[in-house]
Amino acid sequence: MAGAAVISRNFRKWLQLGVATVGVTSLLGTLVALSYIHNVRWDLSPGNRFTLSDHARQVLGRVHQPVKVLAFIRTEDPRNLYIKDLLWQVARECPSLTYDVVDVNRHPALAAQYGVSSYGAAVVESGGKRSDFSNPSESLLMSAILRVIQESKHVYVLTGHGECAITDSDRHNGCSLLREALTMDSYKVDALTLLAGAEIPADAGVLLVPGPRSDFLEGETAVLARWLERGGKMLALVDPFRAPRLVSLLGAYGIEVGANVVLDLDNRLSGGEAFSVAIGDLNSQHLVSSTLESPPLFSLAAVVAARADDSKGRRVTTLLKTGPRSWASYDPRILEGADIGFVAGRDVNGPLPVGVESVQPAGAGAEPGAETRILAFGDSDFATNRFLDYLGNKDLLVNSVNWLAREDQLISNRPQQQVPGKNQFFISQSDGESVFWSAVVVQPGLFLLVAVGLFAWRRFGP
Repeated sequence: MAGAAVISRNFRKWLQLGVATVGVTSLLGTLVALSYIHNVRWDLSPGNRFTLSDHARQVLGRVHQPVKVLAFIRTEDPRNLYIKDLLWQVARECPSLTYDVVDVNRHPALAAQYGVSSYGAAVVESGGKRSDFSNPSESLLMSAILRVIQESKHVYVLTGHGECAITDSDRHNGCSLLREALTMDSYKVDALTLLAGAEIPADAGVLLVPGPRSDFLEGETAVLARWLERGGKMLALVDPFRAPRLVSLLGAYGIEVGANVVLDLDNRLSGGEAFSVAIGDLNSQHLVSSTLESPPLFSLAAVVAARADDSKGRRVTTLLKTGPRSWASYDPRILEGADIGFVAGRDVNGPLPVGVESVQPAGAGAEPGAETRILAFGDSDFATNRFLDYLGNKDLLVNSVNWLAREDQLISNRPQQQVPGKNQFFISQSDGESVFWSAVVVQPGLFLLVAVGLFAWRRFGP
């Protein structure tokens, strides 16, 4: 009987162990299944390089038709993990998108069928359209998707008055990155001159005027006026003391560009020159400015104000303002190195508007319900190759074009072109002063007080 009892106890122990093992295995299997169904990721990489940007989500939200992506790779390519993860994220965000990763060495016939001869190439297809690109990244993939799901609108960039050229790749003065940024959002971008009586093409979705240095001819101004009267959409980047005829034309639509230069010593780069400032007062009610994660960086900006006119049905909105301790100098010699300083009775205290919108019904001959829409900023340098990738400059530029072109769904934040270890670090003068006082004065002062207190307690205490 005792032996039977021992066997019975051992059997129960083994039975309990077996049941517990099955239970733990079932629990782990359930957890694994739930992790696949309800996947949660924490991206701790610099700049969240493994998380889709707001812009990517906006683009994928426009996909309402089947889209297929083929990525051609080779075994052991270090880019494979990033490509596969990117495509997985995109397909998870957009059920209409499917993808396949093809090893060129294992499927040479398929690669030849698509005309692919290089590793890291990708093909996007939808509705009979195709877009190819190399070295897949989020930005390139979103651009390719846009090209196959929608028709591209045309942006014309005015030239002939010393404007920043979209064909110029000069690091400081060119605007080739401007063209690249707009092309990535599926716009056709071309230069346009109004000399010799040329008219603005009928397919112009947006006209961009990137900082003219010389004045317009009367005939050119008349062409612009007629086009705006018919409901044109214009993005005007106007620098201080430039293009008076263009300034006068903007004035007819309630936009006043001041003959001055804005200075904001608190919001300049810490220890930097006084003219390049971060514009931190962003209108939270306007889609263009409210979507900026970082403030734009302007250099040598002019005040740009706007006035409404109920009799013309004109509505105006201020998008950007400088800081409360800024001011505008009306002395043009300040651009030649004159002393910086506020002059009472001549200069104007801030905060000051540097970016506005004017919208009013189009004139006779326009389509019913058409509106003339102008966005004007008192600086063109932020759109140049030198400044475009800083802070919120690229988003401000491209979102402005999207707003004018009625592509509201594309207005968002784009992934920053950053390299780990070399990411941007912008600290304003006021931030620098705060860090100085905190690190050099306050913290040492606290330690000194503690030390004096301990000395006094030991010396004179009980």
